[in-house]
Amino acid sequence: MRTGSARAGVCIVRVERQEGRLLITVTTNRALDRDLRSATADCVHKYVDPDRALDAVREFLRSYEDT
Repeated sequence: MRTGSARAGVCIVRVERQEGRLLITVTTNRALDRDLRSATADCVHKYVDPDRALDAVREFLRSYEDT
């Protein structure tokens, strides 16, 4: 499947408390065909600011508007 023509994807948000702050890991993958076994390399970003993590999720979701 070519980049940009993905019909399915996955976005995982993991939150953990570390030393009085949150560590938020956002893992996204747009290159899914029918199931998770068809996944290629993931894109992983780590945040301590919840708003920045939400922006990353929002950007992932909006990336499907133009496909």
